[in-house]
Amino acid sequence: MNSELRQVISDFQDKVKEANELLKHYLGTDEPHNWNRPLEQVGVLGGKHKYFFHGVGCRVHISNKDVVDFDYGTNGRIDGFDVWRLCTFINTRRKKYPHIQESDIKGWFQEAIEANEIKKLDSKEYGNLYYLVQAP
Repeated sequence: MNSELRQVISDFQDKVKEANELLKHYLGTDEPHNWNRPLEQVGVLGGKHKYFFHGVGCRVHISNKDVVDFDYGTNGRIDGFDVWRLCTFINTRRKKYPHIQESDIKGWFQEAIEANEIKKLDSKEYGNLYYLVQAP
């Protein structure tokens, strides 16, 4: 896998984990992916972290300038990603990724699919998410 794509995926997954931990802590649940009443769809965590549940995912403002948008996978998995989310992620972090363009992500992503380094799971509900293929 392209090392820059691998780094972006890793950074994205780290931010998703951080966001999910904020949700768990402030909403008092181990399963924020099962949001419904009494959990609100939109709110503020700890008076400073905005969040918005949408479809099967959530957008969390970790700080004023650090926002991550992700979808939950089967059973609340948080390690899934897609091209759109990775492109959005790098576009909001231009200081960290000044030389990576959306076209780079798209090309590297396709190469990783063809090399069987990432793949979708067999799920209609979570069909847009890709996951890293674990080496045997």
